[in-house]
Amino acid sequence: MEFIQYDQAGKIVKRCICEFNQLKHSPLGQKVRVTLNDEKQYIGFWDTFSRLDAKITEINKYDLDEGTNGLRSGNRVVVTFIPINRISQLEVILYSNPRWRVAPNNKFTFSKSARKDFKPDFFKDWPVKFLNR
Repeated sequence: MEFIQYDQAGKIVKRCICEFNQLKHSPLGQKVRVTLNDEKQYIGFWDTFSRLDAKITEINKYDLDEGTNGLRSGNRVVVTFIPINRISQLEVILYSNPRWRVAPNNKFTFSKSARKDFKPDFFKDWPVKFLNR
């Protein structure tokens, strides 16, 4: 299996060929694009803990109406079960989970970084108040 890990801007952070059970970091909760041996692709959020004995993985996809960004039904997600031994390529976008303030969508797209790196002098102009009692 080929494993490719991107940052938010689309730059490759890690690329290797390995077996699924050799992955050092789980893509749990991150946006993935899974390509199978027969070239079918599935895009969604990885929802399976990486275990050595895992046979099937779950990919969650939002049940969104892409035009309105609203849910189509009462189901929040649609789950697809994929046999791990059929995965030929696994692509992952770091910090792509909505908890990193990324809008929920079903597209494997890149954007600016969701992480904020503060400069050392970021807080220098913040007012400081002291309470005198």
